[in-house]
Amino acid sequence: MLLASSGRSGSTWLSDVVADAFGCRVLFEPLRPKRLRPPEATLWGYYVDPAVADSGLETSLGRILAGRVRDEWVDRFNTRRISRNRLVKEIRATNLLPWVVAHFRNVPVVYLLRHPVSVAVSATALGWDPCLDDFLGQRPLMDGPLLRHAGVIARLAAGADLFERHVLRWCLENVVPVELLPAGSVHVVFYEALVEDPEGEFHRLLTFLRRYGAGGWDAPGVVRPDFERASITNLLGTAITLGPEALDAWPPAATPDRVDRAVAIAAEFGLDRIYGTSPRPQIDPAEVLLGPSPP
Repeated sequence: MLLASSGRSGSTWLSDVVADAFGCRVLFEPLRPKRLRPPEATLWGYYVDPAVADSGLETSLGRILAGRVRDEWVDRFNTRRISRNRLVKEIRATNLLPWVVAHFRNVPVVYLLRHPVSVAVSATALGWDPCLDDFLGQRPLMDGPLLRHAGVIARLAAGADLFERHVLRWCLENVVPVELLPAGSVHVVFYEALVEDPEGEFHRLLTFLRRYGAGGWDAPGVVRPDFERASITNLLGTAITLGPEALDAWPPAATPDRVDRAVAIAAEFGLDRIYGTSPRPQIDPAEVLLGPSPP
């Protein structure tokens, strides 16, 4: 399975849940180590047109998805000597999802979304660089799915504060999969739904994974995971540890002005239909993806 999301979206927590339930070996962010990274995919937000055949990328990602890589970073959280399944957890691959779905049809893909305000507040507090030049320097991306957004991207990348640039980054990482992935091609999960109803979301995920039963996702050994255990990357005491009531209001760092600015930026990309001024998503997961159905 491939689990993809923006950073600070709860993907480590979800990967822990899945690993506990299915006895997975977790490949933790394998696109980070330079020696494992496909030569082409050196940039954040790397994009390839789904219709383009790229044998080098297919070989490199194929090795990762098949688990044929070992690395101190990739295997840092693994405690199992024998695993029934495999989970690749990656925060650099959202813009590659349309290509992955087109070229690795037997790989179950889980696409995790979290409100851009929460993502940007967390990344800003940690002082992360949004690395916008990685996105802006990709001609296939900027002249392709992001072309109609070029004006707002240039304006925000040049003049916005760090919080707004992280919101912009979230948009650049998510507008591509939202607009290009066909409905039903991946399993869409909201972080907020995981916080509010982890049992229900786990069973919804289980139903999706059982479509790929040959990989062992339908095995009788599935166990109930520990939903209340925070991940090792939960650096700021986020809602997993604070409980569902944390979704009833924004944290102090998410000031009304920041929330309004973030939603206005998301609206430039049409993503405000997913997340508005409420901490919760505005639509169902089945309504997120807008891509055309394959012929």
